[in-house]
Order: sequence, then C-alpha cells, then structure tokens
Amino acid sequence: MRVLLTRFAPALLALLAGCTDSSPIPDVAPVDVSIDTMKAVTKEISADRYEGRGPGGPGEALTVAYLEKRFAQAGLKPGNNGSWTQDVPLVEITAKNVSPLTFTGKGAPISLKYGPDFTAATYRVTPHAAVKDSDVVLVGYGINAPEKGWNDYAGVDVHGKTVLILVNDPDWRTKDLKGPFGGRAMTYYGRWTYKFEEAARQGAAAAIIVHQTEPARLGWNVVQSSWTGTQHVADSANGHADQSAAIGWIQLPFAQKLFANAGMDFAKMEAAAGQKGFTAVKLDLKANLSFDHDIKKQMSKNIVGLLPGTERPDEYVIYSAHWDHLGHCEKVDGDDICNGAIDNATGVAALVALAEAYQKAGAPKRSVLFLAVTAEESGLLGSAYYADHPVYPLSQTVGGVNMDALPMQGPARDVTVVGTGKSELDDYLDVALKRSAWSRPPKPIRKKAIITDPTISASPSTACRCSISASARIW
Repeated sequence: MRVLLTRFAPALLALLAGCTDSSPIPDVAPVDVSIDTMKAVTKEISADRYEGRGPGGPGEALTVAYLEKRFAQAGLKPGNNGSWTQDVPLVEITAKNVSPLTFTGKGAPISLKYGPDFTAATYRVTPHAAVKDSDVVLVGYGINAPEKGWNDYAGVDVHGKTVLILVNDPDWRTKDLKGPFGGRAMTYYGRWTYKFEEAARQGAAAAIIVHQTEPARLGWNVVQSSWTGTQHVADSANGHADQSAAIGWIQLPFAQKLFANAGMDFAKMEAAAGQKGFTAVKLDLKANLSFDHDIKKQMSKNIVGLLPGTERPDEYVIYSAHWDHLGHCEKVDGDDICNGAIDNATGVAALVALAEAYQKAGAPKRSVLFLAVTAEESGLLGSAYYADHPVYPLSQTVGGVNMDALPMQGPARDVTVVGTGKSELDDYLDVALKRSAWSRPPKPIRKKAIITDPTISASPSTACRCSISASARIW
C-alpha cells in the first residue's frame, strides 16, 4: 500500500505497534507531537554549516552526531547492537572532463552541452567511461514486465547501443488509477532507477531518459542539480561492471530534434510507446560521449534508534526517513549549498518528534525502530542496504512508514490512498480513520507521483508525504 498521509502517520503505525495477532486493533490515546521539535530539527540540519548533508561530506558527521543526541534525549536506545549507526559502504564518483553528447547520422550533427542540455553519470567504478559510435534506439518506456505481458525490448538487441527511454509509466496520462500500471500512480517501472537497471540487464551501452516535467514530476533544474557533480553508488565486489557505461537525462527539445533529424515525429512515437505491443524504433543515428571520474570509497551511516516493546519486543515496527540531501549543487546567486529543508529535514524532524511522543505515551507492545537512512538521493542506497542487511530480521518486522518531504501547507483533513489491497495495513488504516476526524476521499491524486521507498522490502510498508498533527494518536 502506498499512502499520501496528511496529519496521520503516527496513528496508523501506533495501532500496529500496539496490537497482537489475536487481539482486536486497540484503542489509542491522543498524545501531543511537538511542532516546536519539528521546527527546531528542520532548522538545525538544513543550516548552511551542514553543507546540504551530502553523504561522506562534513555535514554527515554533524547530522549523525545531532540525531544521536536527539534520539537519546527522546529516550531511545542505540539500535544496532549498542551502536547508534549502521555502516553503509558507498563509492563516491565525481565526473570531470565531460565531453559534449553528440549525435550524427541523418540531418545536421547535434552537440549537447553537459548540464544545461543533458546529464551523464555511471554506476561503474572506473576512471573513464565512453560510448563510441553507438546506435540509438527508442525503447519506449524501457519496461520489461512479464506479469503484465509488457516488454518494450521484445524483438530488439540493444547490446552496445544507446537507448532512449520515456519517463514514468505508459499510462501516466490517465486521469484515474485505472490502467496496466495503475494510471496516475507511478509504479517502480516508472522510476529512473528501474529504467537504468533494465537497460543494463538488456546490455545497453548507454541509457538516456527523455525529460518531461509533468511525467517526471520535477523540473530540469532538479535533474541538473541532482545528476551533475558528485554521485554515490553502493560499493560492490565487481565495481558494477555489469551496468551501462553511461546513464543520464536529455532535455525534451533536443530529443524532439533528434527524431526530426531521423525523419520521425516524436509525439507520434511517444503515443505509440504508450500502447501494449510497441516495437522499439531505430533512429539511424550514432551517439558519442566520454568522461573521466574521481573515485573515492567511503563509509556512510544509517542511524538506528530503538524503543523496546513491552510484550513482544522481538517484533518491530519501523518509522524511517532519509537524512541526506544533495550537498553542494550548481550556484544560484552565489550559493552552492542545497540545504534540503523540506527534502528531507522535515521527515527527519518527524522521526525525532514521534520518538518524543512515544516516550511520553510509554512503550507499546511491539518494539519501534526509528531509522534515518543515507543516500536516498542516490537511489535509495541506505534503504536498500538495510533491507539487504537488516539489523532486525525482516520476518519479525511487521510494517513501516517512510516519511519524505512533509508538505508545508498546514493542517489538512485527508488521507489519500493509492494502490490499496497490497497489505494488512489497509485494515489498520480503516480502523484509524473511523476513530479520527479524517477521511479518505475517493478522488485519486492527479498531479503528484507517490512512490514507495522500499525501506523494508519483505514487510508491509507505507510511503507518506505527511504533516504531523499537534495532537496525534500514539500507542
């Protein structure tokens, strides 16, 4: 289940933390969640001295130390065998000497500038990456989903080729939640992480996503600031040698120009790609790109605080939020620090405020884990590491709520659910709603993408963009 929770994250998981398999969902008492705490934590870790909280940078040590102190003051215990942290091995890759991205073939050659026109990176841990005279192929949305009978790579061999990929899911224009990929609700197939992963599995030398603001749910300025400069990948034994040599994004006008040079209409190709049975299209163009890297291995940290349960301490409910942001970005009015106040100092502040609220209410029956994860901005790396190396067994983890980018609109009345029927959390949500003044409107989300951060991949989880009521229900 993926939920847009407004003023509601505490109640749902508080119910879960307090219940047992054989008992009905318990009543919960209202307990204040400190807005002052949320303001203070958000202000502190988004300050300039934290330098945007880039993993491995000076801001990481400050963030870890600050959250350890706040977790301890909230009454939590170190959650990893006596330690507040879990080591997450990363590799820092900084691109340099990036050449223009050029396309030759039909029509006049096209040369794109790194940053304003395109971005380029790689998961490979190598000092040099290059794509030379690589055939260009449009592979639609770049999806291979056997369970849906959908394969954009059917009948085409893309080994050594450069694939152009459309962003989001094929049915993203749908005005409701109906469609092979859930309509307006973005699935993992719509995520850039999946598209790059699948392109690598198919053997592509390069994978380039065509940026469009509405389906991407973000502007080019976000792409440019996120995908230029230092990147992070998970450390691996093979240095990610099985990944594409280059991954990146291209601005829509340049993609349209590429298709025009190839004698094709981009809009028509895009429409065709939204239909089942689409066949990949070769553009009769060659792509060229090269860049060098500075490489540094580092150990980042997930921060783990535990509130032991009173009756079933070996079963766990998780609240999570990523503490990292982008660090230093391209300068705007002389300022190159991306402070990350909303994304995601607010979510971290909610962790601290909820921990304090639990302390006031008293420990629930099940244990509650407060998990601040690293490197979300680099592709959910801290979350993935915890899922692969859980401090507490996933078989004993009964559910979780991940908090990311709490909206600043103030108090709200709604809980909007996308993709019900995927876990037993539905039942807890329904009971919590009946006991509250909040409602679940039938109208689906139309303008925002709601994407689950799979912090705990083997247990029910709920992603939320939520503001916390000053009087939440805690058990």
